Amino acid sequence: QNPYWLWLGENRESLTKEAGSGKGSAVGKLAGQKWKTMSEAAKKPYEKKAEALKQEYEQKMADFVAAGGVKGKRRAEKAEAKAAKGSKKARKEARAASGQPKKPPTGYWLYLKENREAIEKAAGSKKPTLVASLAGKKWKAMSDAQKKPFEDKAAMAKVEYQKAMEEWKKNGGGQEEGDEEEEDEGEEDQ
Repeated sequence: QNPYWLWLGENRESLTKEAGSGKGSAVGKLAGQKWKTMSEAAKKPYEKKAEALKQEYEQKMADFVAAGGVKGKRRAEKAEAKAAKGSKKARKEARAASGQPKKPPTGYWLYLKENREAIEKAAGSKKPTLVASLAGKKWKAMSDAQKKPFEDKAAMAKVEYQKAMEEWKKNGGGQEEGDEEEEDEGEEDQ
């Protein structure tokens, strides 16, 4: 911690009372002003304490590294995990490159696609959140008979998707190192 944070930690209660609010922004603003106007002599004990804490930290870190620890390991592991996960765009491109069929839209999405312009006019905006909200309300208010054409189209698309997915899997799509067992089991059934 730096000297300012040490001073703030000791004086937060009185600063909160003086600021008249417990909000961090109000207390921080007042504390910053007071710290700037403090004399060097008043700041000196906090600077000494901060220096002592820094030396103690550096000593502990040196002992940790000497004992076989790795500095910054957690941060590096987190970054590595995030990179390994990959971006959404990269996963989407990889799925498309593999030839995997796309999941079919639901009845609601077919309804939204067909009626988007009218819903945008009714919402008075093209913002996706407003359009989707209004479309959801309209979809819920529709009777089963009104939903039926969209749901029938979605059901037909789902059947086509399932056939395409079976064909894709049959032709080796989606086979990775861990999927070899599934392939062996399939051969036994034939």
